[in-house]
Amino acid sequence: MLSSRQRLGELLVSHRLITQEQLDKALSIQRERFQPLGQILIQQNLITEERLLQACALQKGFAAWHLQHDPPTKEALELVPGNLCRSYQILPVQIKSGRLFLAMRDPSDVDALDMVRDLSKLRIEPVLANEDRLATLIEEIHGQTIVVNDAMSKLVTQALDEFTVDQNANDGAVSEAEMRPVVGLINQILAEAIKMRASDIHLEPRKDRVEFRYRIDGQLQKMHEIPNKLQAALIARLKIMAQIDIVEYRIPQDGRIEVTVEGRTIDLRVSILPNYHGQRVVLRVLDKGQTLRQLPELGFSDHNFKLFGDMIQKPYGLVLVTGPTGSGKTTTLYAALNKLKNETNNIMTCEDPVEYAIDGINQSHVNEKVGLTFAAQLRAILRQDPDIVLVGEIRDKETAETALRASLTGHLVLSTLHCNDAPSAIPRLADMGIEPFMLSTALIGVTGQRLVRQLCPDCREQYSPSAEERDVLGHQYSGDLPLLWRPKGCVRCNGAGYKGRNGVHEILPIGSQMQSLIANRASMDELKTVGATYGYETMQQDACRRVIKGETSFNEARRLVFFDTLSQAAPAAPVVQIERAA
Repeated sequence: MLSSRQRLGELLVSHRLITQEQLDKALSIQRERFQPLGQILIQQNLITEERLLQACALQKGFAAWHLQHDPPTKEALELVPGNLCRSYQILPVQIKSGRLFLAMRDPSDVDALDMVRDLSKLRIEPVLANEDRLATLIEEIHGQTIVVNDAMSKLVTQALDEFTVDQNANDGAVSEAEMRPVVGLINQILAEAIKMRASDIHLEPRKDRVEFRYRIDGQLQKMHEIPNKLQAALIARLKIMAQIDIVEYRIPQDGRIEVTVEGRTIDLRVSILPNYHGQRVVLRVLDKGQTLRQLPELGFSDHNFKLFGDMIQKPYGLVLVTGPTGSGKTTTLYAALNKLKNETNNIMTCEDPVEYAIDGINQSHVNEKVGLTFAAQLRAILRQDPDIVLVGEIRDKETAETALRASLTGHLVLSTLHCNDAPSAIPRLADMGIEPFMLSTALIGVTGQRLVRQLCPDCREQYSPSAEERDVLGHQYSGDLPLLWRPKGCVRCNGAGYKGRNGVHEILPIGSQMQSLIANRASMDELKTVGATYGYETMQQDACRRVIKGETSFNEARRLVFFDTLSQAAPAAPVVQIERAA
């Protein structure tokens, strides 16, 4: 059987668009460069882009659409949001006789066709467009959109009309009068990001523009582009709000902004870093008015929920929560403290910074600029007669040793550690210089976690698992695999296909056998094998469970969880028969 590229070549030869000799030459070049055949033919001036597109459309059984000659109409563009066009690589180009002509990279993409049909309520006529030209046009129309609504448009226009600062000024100084037009623009952006549940706001200067991206459900989404003429004023306004020196532009700067949106107090942690095209700003959004999540709301499986609950109910010892930045470690520890607090115990924390105030808990923050490190703060806390202590993060040997000694002297210590999974916490602490015998005595258990996006319940769709998915998931669960779920994208989830996040966990309890292994510097494989006898299940197992239940997709789980060793999962871990998704 001939490959699709060879069939395209034969089609071009049969229609006398190229000769057999020209095709043979192009195929020879292709074997050296590994480029698409059509791209090589155009580079060799053997065929035009228009004729190649017509041949490809004939090969696929669709009509061709030449975007350079027939650009999309405004009426058609208004029917499909820009984020969906970028996600599916489609562009509505014309409405004619009750039909919407949809330029596509792949006209056979049924998901995209169904989505546009549902949005437009029109019959869809898919047409094939040049892939590179389509991507460029989508970026021009939607990827570099200055505004997304009338309010933002007016603010940008007003700022452009009134702002006259010299962009070539090296000191970046901007007068208050020159900043006034951008005050409303900054307020609008902050309010929009907070309403969209963004955890971070990125202001990124480019060569000819300033991009705003919001991190929503763990993913950055490009939202706005502002002309770079406003860059100095935008950054100056944020610096004034954060009480940062607006003249300084050579070194990194940090600050804090407190704003009120719809009656809620929002804390914004500001980080400014000099960049090639200007100063880059990231604002971490901390909603002080947000209700703290309770332990049952964190996505623990019944099995892991019991293990974690047993760990934090111990009267003394060290409990660790591990994972990368942004994996929900602090949220988990806050939920644990909220469960443990009562009038009979003294709970104290040292954090950097204090992210949420919890009534009934004594919280304090470190200040390394004046020498108040985690270790120094923790030593002071131990003189305050605590029962339970939260250490925001174990970063060094001094902090680790102080936390371990506190856990050995009758205190329950909760902390976080940056490492890939729960068993890795043990060699990680050993690398810091912690003696294994001390660690084996103090450690109660370790939790590893990630935050995976949850499928949008309004648009998720079922499909038959692929051979790869059957192979990966089949190692973890018995019985026939059901249909799996994948994202589709709709207006309610802003075209992402996902809405909200939840935790995926693994919990390693430390029993007597584990203590002996830790003291004797056992290997990771030994720790996992013996840990399974105490109930340890890998994060991969928990992720697979959620994929089969339809909570998340296989691709999303694989994006965040390390799957390469699934076939060698802890041998003592039980094979689980799981309830299928409704």
